[in-house]
Order: sequence, then structure tokens, then C-alpha cells
Amino acid sequence: MPLERSIRHWQYCDRLVGLYEEEGIHINREPFGPLSGTLVPPFVSHCVAIIEGLLALQQGVKCITLGYGQAGNMVQDIAAIRSLRELGHEFFTEAGFDDYNLTIVFHQWMGGFPENESMAYSVICWGAAMAALSGATKVIVKTPHEASGVPTKEANRQGLEATSQIINMVSEQAFVPNAQLDREIALIKREVRAVLSKVFEMGKGDIALGAVLAFEAGVLDIPFAPAACNAGKLLPIRDNQGAVRIFEAGMVPLPLDVLDYHREKIAERSKSENRPASFQMVVDDIYAISKGRLIGRPQ
Repeated sequence: MPLERSIRHWQYCDRLVGLYEEEGIHINREPFGPLSGTLVPPFVSHCVAIIEGLLALQQGVKCITLGYGQAGNMVQDIAAIRSLRELGHEFFTEAGFDDYNLTIVFHQWMGGFPENESMAYSVICWGAAMAALSGATKVIVKTPHEASGVPTKEANRQGLEATSQIINMVSEQAFVPNAQLDREIALIKREVRAVLSKVFEMGKGDIALGAVLAFEAGVLDIPFAPAACNAGKLLPIRDNQGAVRIFEAGMVPLPLDVLDYHREKIAERSKSENRPASFQMVVDDIYAISKGRLIGRPQ
């Protein structure tokens, strides 16, 4: 499916929603936030979410939910949700929209799950805690059967109950603002603004055209995405605290000092593990949570 045709089809769907809105019938539009669900840096999914949000608003959608898939590092996940809400309002209002309702959805871990159900519950509950502490509007819940196939209705209920328990325990607490969180929010915002600025430039103000051209040029690039239009040159890796960083940027136009920061964080892990950062480290990170860890460290 060519990207331009896919966008056109979604514009048709969004226009139908817009027609219902004009008749006073509210319909929520929720693009899929986690993308490939595999070590996706927050700025990557944020850029796609904002583009899809703008395309929907242009067709008359009034109720939009932008999403983000859990990465695993507490500070980065909280920063991602908070920055997504702020960036959504920033880009929507700059585009001239003011009559919309924006909500944010947090997807619990979308990567490989442990086969052991007790370990799987830990992954579910960690995601539930992050959804609550980040202030997300909604959370997409996983089940203890994620590693073994299609979950039963009982497993779905168990995932919901575990999530509900954690949210009830955490909802009256607050994650205290701190310099590390502020730094991560600022970093994500700089990355998103840099990439979307180039997308707007390439489309000469037309966000649909800009998105198509940006994917062709590798300016927009999704890690491990199977789509033929995707360059697949951007390569993520975890740092020494488990945050997702950029190992190889491909053609994504990030500021040089931002790339330097990513390299510094990766170098800290490389030194800690006494091994060079490599594709093997990336592979280790992909499998880490299914094996009971966040970071794919050598055993």
C-alpha cells in the first residue's frame, strides 16, 4: 500500500468523522501510537502522532487521542507522555485549531513478554504505574498471555484487574518534578520540533505531502518497521539507565548537540558493560524484557 494512498484513505475516514461532528455526533479518533512497538524513541512516535492528529483535524475531527508505547525507563516514559500532550497543543494551535479535545493514551509494553505469567504481571504493573504517574488519560492493558498467543477472556480480565489495582494505589500520588525529568522533556521537544520543521519544509506547508516526502528521504524513519516506504536506517539502543537512545540516526535531521548527547549516554553504558556499542547490544535490548530485564546486559 503506497503511503500516499494510505493517507488519502485515512483522510476519507477522518472526513466522515468530521461530517458526524458537524451533526453534533462526537467520535473519538485514535491513531495507533506505538508504531512497531520495538525500542521506538519518543520523538519518533510523537512526530507520527502529531502528523496524524493534524491530518485528522484538517478533515473536521474534534476529538483526538494521541498515543505512546511504553519504553521502560521511568523518567523517559513520564517525560514522553507529558511532552506529547504539550506538543500536541503546540502544533495544533499553531496550525490554527482551537476547537478540539486532546487526550493521551499510554500503551503498556508492546514488545516481547516473558512466558512466565508471574513475570508478565510485573511488566503489566510497571506499565500501569507509568500510565498513572505520567497523567495519561487512558491506558491500553496487556495480559499475562502475551508471550503465548491469543489471550483468553480470563487473562484479559486479570490484566485489567492488575492494572486497576496499581492505578488505584498510585493515582493520588505525584511524580515529583526534577531536573532529570525536565531535561528529558526538553530533549524530546527539541527532537520533535527539528524533525517536524523539516517535514513542513519539504511539504511547503502541506503536512500530507511533507510526510510522504519525508519518509522517502528517511527524514521520518521508524525502527524495525516492515513498511516498504520506511528507510529503516535509524537504529535505537538503550543507555545505562534503560532509556531508548539513538545509536544510528540515518537521515533523521536531529541537531548535532542532541546526537552528541545520545552518544554520550550510550558511551556510559558501553563503559559500564566493558563492550563496544554494536548491533548485538541492540539485539540484546530487544529480547531483554522477555528474559526478565530492561537492559540487554551480558550475563
